Amino acid sequence: MYEIRTVVLASVLAGLLLLAALPAPASAGLAGFQYQREITIHENSGETLRNYQVPVELSGSDFPEEAKTDGDDIRFTDADGVNLSYWIEEFNAGSKRAKIWVKVPLIPANGETEITMWYGNPSARGVSDGDAVFEFFDDFGGTSLDTDKWTALSGTAVKVADGHLTIDGYGRDGGLYTNSFTCPAQCVIEWRGMLTESEWTLSTGFYVTGHPLWHFAGGFREDMDKVRVFVDGDENYAHKNIDLNIWYRAKTYLLSNEIKEDVEKTIISKSCSIRKNLPVSLYAYNEGRYDFIAVRRYTSPEPTVTLAPPAPAAHTALTITKSPAPHSIRQFDETTITISIKNTGTADATDIEITDSVHPSFDLTSGDFPSPLRYDLIRPGETRDLQYTIRAMESGTFKLDPATVTYADEDGNIQEAKSEPVSIKVIPSTEGGISGGTPGSNPSVSTASVHLYGEKTDVVLGEDILLKLSAVNLITKPTMHVQVIIIPPSGMSVTSSAFAKSGAGQYTTTYELEPGTGKDIEVAIRSNQVGDFDVNGRIVYYFGDDREDAEDHTLTLPIKVRAKAESGAEQRETPSESKETSTPGFAALVAVAGLLAVYLWRKRR
Repeated sequence: MYEIRTVVLASVLAGLLLLAALPAPASAGLAGFQYQREITIHENSGETLRNYQVPVELSGSDFPEEAKTDGDDIRFTDADGVNLSYWIEEFNAGSKRAKIWVKVPLIPANGETEITMWYGNPSARGVSDGDAVFEFFDDFGGTSLDTDKWTALSGTAVKVADGHLTIDGYGRDGGLYTNSFTCPAQCVIEWRGMLTESEWTLSTGFYVTGHPLWHFAGGFREDMDKVRVFVDGDENYAHKNIDLNIWYRAKTYLLSNEIKEDVEKTIISKSCSIRKNLPVSLYAYNEGRYDFIAVRRYTSPEPTVTLAPPAPAAHTALTITKSPAPHSIRQFDETTITISIKNTGTADATDIEITDSVHPSFDLTSGDFPSPLRYDLIRPGETRDLQYTIRAMESGTFKLDPATVTYADEDGNIQEAKSEPVSIKVIPSTEGGISGGTPGSNPSVSTASVHLYGEKTDVVLGEDILLKLSAVNLITKPTMHVQVIIIPPSGMSVTSSAFAKSGAGQYTTTYELEPGTGKDIEVAIRSNQVGDFDVNGRIVYYFGDDREDAEDHTLTLPIKVRAKAESGAEQRETPSESKETSTPGFAALVAVAGLLAVYLWRKRR
């Protein structure tokens, strides 16, 4: 029993391990976004991180060139397709540099989390939102200081304009501190600042009641070319060239046992043991400016980011075309309408419905008219074609309404596409008749220039059906352009080398005749089934460049395909070894008589 339980437990564990090894299902694509990029975030500190702000930096070949120039079409989702909050700090299409902060809900200790970046949607509007990403954020939009976030010290001049905050302490301690926000343990203030007046410091730090704003802070000073950090007013510094009216990107760290300042990779720190939950402070002795302030969480070492190569995003896109063949016909003749639907996207289209309408000047005569026509599924790259035939009852030029396809995209949303409108020219018929024929007749299309007729239309299965095409261009005419279209019954094919299959079961050939020349073509159609069928033929031709007055003629040719002739019944084989005749059963009768004689003889003895 112990062995059985052990085997069962091992099997269960093996199954669980197998399930764990299976890849997670791919997230559904974002509708309208043409590109996606997988991003792997690896946790390095050994702690599970929640709602952690991760910078995604893109440059050179990693820069998403297909995105909008301002990055407004950037989006991020988690593995389940849930949108993630993000803030674009920098997006420069000219220099191909971008830095985007993403708030990631969960990064397991020493593990990995995958997110997806989407882009390539010209109609998308920007949703970058620093307030939704950081613990505290202000990019100083508007025209006045947000007093719900900040308190200004008395005597401090504050101005908000053009997305910047200007502070002037007028040669004394001036600045701001946050009203209700306090930094958690282990946090970083990301900021960008500029000095506009000489000799003094711009700094960001942590406000301790009863102390000046700069007593627990880090920043830079222009006249001494210093990156500085203060703890209780005591300074550590490192040399760095600092110029006026230049923006500097800086980070101020509040760690468990030190304050650290990083100004564009010039780093200085100083030990401290200040308490937690301190407000954020901004300080300028003379005039200085801030571009933004963002407070985020911090762990060491921080997560690392790996970018996968960009790939087309999974999306559904159906296109629909509608085309008549031919475009120009005579009154009472027919033309074939072909509707083609193709999935040009990278995801399945489902619940497809195609609708169309017949112009009032035409009659529907045959075919797959979509009223409506439905398909359950069209996969990427697949095409669905349908055809129907209409007859022109009036002359003139007619604009046909577009055909429509509706479908469910990769997110289940219903989308619609329409074909481009097309026109048909109908030439008045002086005869008012309809070309074609009835079974048993030999219909043809014949004009002064072209003659198409059936030469062999009653065939045995396996034989070729033969049509004859003769065309002559009169010496008085310009160059003659001819197109022949043959539409054989389903399953049959045109075997003549002059014809090429053009889709939707049609075969076509084109050629030109110079004045005074002619051409004969034999059209062979391979029969592969028994029965009565119709072969449809069309001839379109015009002279010179006069396409508008092209002649267009149709032919419906009845075909009969018979089974192969049966061979005569085989003769039964008769014996030829002997010429003697015999009575059936005679040998058996002789044998029985012999046995009876022997029996009687023995009985007498």
